[in-house]
Amino acid sequence: MTKYSLTSKKEEFPVLVIIQHIKDGRLDPKTINKDLRQQCVEVLLLEGYGVSSLAQIFIRSDKTIRRDIEEIRERNAISPKADLARKIIGEMVVNARNHQGYLMRLARSQGASVSEKGQCEYLAALVLFQNVSKLQSLGYLPSQPKTVVGELFHYYEEDRKSIPEYKKIIKDLELTAKKTGSLTPEVAKEIRQLKQQVNEADIHEKVNSLTERNKIKKTRLKS
Repeated sequence: MTKYSLTSKKEEFPVLVIIQHIKDGRLDPKTINKDLRQQCVEVLLLEGYGVSSLAQIFIRSDKTIRRDIEEIRERNAISPKADLARKIIGEMVVNARNHQGYLMRLARSQGASVSEKGQCEYLAALVLFQNVSKLQSLGYLPSQPKTVVGELFHYYEEDRKSIPEYKKIIKDLELTAKKTGSLTPEVAKEIRQLKQQVNEADIHEKVNSLTERNKIKKTRLKS
């Protein structure tokens, strides 16, 4: 197979294509420029390649590859900024929603066993709880239990459940965790916190209901 050089090609190739061509022996790695080489190095670093392996792939010295890696790190360095924090946290929330939604779909799939469905329900609730906890620790949600409960149960409007349903889910999650041997001290602590939040939400809901009924009675008496 005859090797080609990028200097003899007018068209541009995606980084992954260039890496594959180098591995296949179709492209002479010595002909790619520094910027393109560093793009390839960055991708291969994510795949677990070390300095010596990268040096062999690109036919460069270890020192050159280390210098490439240092420049990549410098280029990717970030400074603490409010706008950057909002973007990263927003991305974290979106990813958590996607993970939770995917787990809920698995829990409702027809081919899953009862045990698998219970495990998916448990993991979905865990993702949701950890996401809320992380937002609390970052100051994006208040830390008062009553307020957090409101956020917890209104977080996904399309999948809201009643308080008794949440109590049953948590009970099933605890039983599933025990059966599968995944009830670690950390998980047990989170389940206890979920139980506490559900109980507080139950009280909060009953208080609101009673308050509303009293308001209606007062309105009728005035009229």
